[in-house]
Amino acid sequence: MPINGTIDAITEHTIVKAAMPFLVAAICALSTWLFTSVLSLEQQVKLLNEGTVHNLEEKVDGLSDRIDEMNKTLTDLRVSLGGRTRDRRDIHNDH
Repeated sequence: MPINGTIDAITEHTIVKAAMPFLVAAICALSTWLFTSVLSLEQQVKLLNEGTVHNLEEKVDGLSDRIDEMNKTLTDLRVSLGGRTRDRRDIHNDH
């Protein structure tokens, strides 16, 4: 029973009665701030992801064009060097 008496004494204290509304208001304000911060961060992450995906798509398109150009260049090099390579092989095989 002394615990209940101590809790009652604390809750009846004038300082606790005076500070309790401020404590509740502070907890409500902190909860609201955290909630809005999380929502704001979630929106920013969403925008970053959408922007990043769009930028990545553009970069991939640009890279695929460059890869196509490189493949054409390599094919041209293989065709132009193909005759020379065969000539060298034939020379080495004859000896």
